[in-house]
Amino acid sequence: MKKYIWTFSALCMGLLLGSCNKDPEYFSLETYPDEMHIKSSVEEIVLNKGIADQAAVTFTWDAASSPLSATDEVTYKMCLYPSTQKDSKSDYIDLGTNLTYSITHDELNTMLSKWTLPGQALKVTAQLLSVVHNEQHYVKPEVSTVEFTVTGYEKYPPYIYMHMTTDGGQKVSQRLEQRQLGTGIYEATLDMSPCNFHFATTIDADYPAYGMADGGDAEQMEYFTDGTIRDFRFDGIGKRTVIVDTNTGFNDCRVLDIVQLPTPGQIWICGNGCSVGWNTNTTNGRLEMVGTAREPYYYAWTGDFIAGGELKIGVGGGWGDPFFFAPEMNADPLTDHRLSTFRYQDNGGDVKWVPSVSGRYTFTLCLLATDMWTKFEPAN
Repeated sequence: MKKYIWTFSALCMGLLLGSCNKDPEYFSLETYPDEMHIKSSVEEIVLNKGIADQAAVTFTWDAASSPLSATDEVTYKMCLYPSTQKDSKSDYIDLGTNLTYSITHDELNTMLSKWTLPGQALKVTAQLLSVVHNEQHYVKPEVSTVEFTVTGYEKYPPYIYMHMTTDGGQKVSQRLEQRQLGTGIYEATLDMSPCNFHFATTIDADYPAYGMADGGDAEQMEYFTDGTIRDFRFDGIGKRTVIVDTNTGFNDCRVLDIVQLPTPGQIWICGNGCSVGWNTNTTNGRLEMVGTAREPYYYAWTGDFIAGGELKIGVGGGWGDPFFFAPEMNADPLTDHRLSTFRYQDNGGDVKWVPSVSGRYTFTLCLLATDMWTKFEPAN
């Protein structure tokens, strides 16, 4: 009996070992040959910021077909990646049924800036996929690739420089900075008088430069790499904030009259009409700049307001410093949106806002001197 048991066990073990030596079988999708044969219009290109909106590379390909039915629609999508770093693919671009696609200097440079430094040549692969639309079956996409070499440019230098020539013939330069690096929006606040001006990307060279666009309005810019730079014109006098947006879609220069706070960024709310109470310049009462880098003149405070209480907004350190006051005594911020620049209490009286509602609201101030106003709305 023991011999029988041992023989049976050995047989089972042999069957088990035999099954372990057999390779498992997995389901695999059928792969179809490349019918598309994608081509690039260039083998090598140096991108040019001066023609950022023009096509840098055009891809063309042959139509793919469905292996299931001639009536199936076939669409395409494409991504790009460094040829040696397939894990660094761009987002796929849906191309519909088109058999061609062009990418601009700006679009390609934006991708390139994530992969290598400006001025360095990089081999890039464009990968095209065909997508078969069949209601019953999934078809593995065909893949077609093409390789080309690209050299990019510095899209957003850390600074740009405003070169001014006053009506008296004096030449003055002013550096503009980005509030946040990588935005391409530059800003400086300075005392200005009537002058002509343009912008250079380096302090010690005339080019590349931004001047006024030919045939555009007084704010639109053009990128110059040579030739005569068309100057902008300013005819006012006083402190102004110059904001230059070099991004495609804006590409403009604005000279703005923004209310200048005594201490930049220091603006706070107080009063028994809000949860801050009669406490000056507190952290929890501080208004924050809520505009984009293009709009650094919006400030707001979100918190709990109390109907019937009083409010005012300070810009100094305490009671003896200037405040933004209400336009008239007991003005309701919910309905009265007038705003005048800050002043001392003795120059017009201690005029406060009195909200008619309680709850969590956002009180916003627009400090653009030519268009000052407030907004009071429920907080999200």
